[in-house]
Amino acid sequence: MTLATKKNELKILLHDFEFMCSTVLAQMKVLHNLFKNTDSQSLYDEAEANEIILDRLEVKIREEVVFAIFKFTPRASDLRLIIAYQDVTTNIERVGDILLNIIHSLKETNLNHKDFAQEMSLAQKMFDATDEMMRKTITAFTNVDAKLAYEVIKEDDIVDEMFHRLDRMLVDNFANKTLDREQIINIMNFKSMFYHLERIGDSATNIAEATVYLTEGKDIRHTKS
Repeated sequence: MTLATKKNELKILLHDFEFMCSTVLAQMKVLHNLFKNTDSQSLYDEAEANEIILDRLEVKIREEVVFAIFKFTPRASDLRLIIAYQDVTTNIERVGDILLNIIHSLKETNLNHKDFAQEMSLAQKMFDATDEMMRKTITAFTNVDAKLAYEVIKEDDIVDEMFHRLDRMLVDNFANKTLDREQIINIMNFKSMFYHLERIGDSATNIAEATVYLTEGKDIRHTKS
């Protein structure tokens, strides 16, 4: 395989990866809009279409990674890049699945219920935090920016704290109260949404760690630092 062919294969891989990144960010935007209007069927339709795109791109990129490894015996630096693409692609596809789960939960959640004003306010803050983490981590990876990647890793602690705060909030607000069906559904769905938002923060962190691996050649997963 010629050098030109190798460059072309990596270019195709990069193009598909960038398309996947833009699609997951578009899905984040859909969720943002649904928080404002849970009755918009067009937004739910857009979310389902985005998920199909993400699934197909994940499969396509995986095949391109395998092809690149077996066909042109990449150098160490190229191999790190290809492996990083695979790791990040897996995490982005996972974020897409998580977003769709949250979007499905919104269909049966009354976000305007007066008893859940505090939970809704915290949900908005947590969504904004995870949205910022995803945008930063994608920028860090595509720009090979380790400094920005480390910022994302630190921000995961903030998202984790919000997740635990919700549990305390639900106990404080609803302990020893008789709950109706709508309140119970809301409690279950809010816990589910917060759990899934926390998982998005984890995936953003995984992408940031892949960026560090790509830029510094260090695997910092599962390390206290």
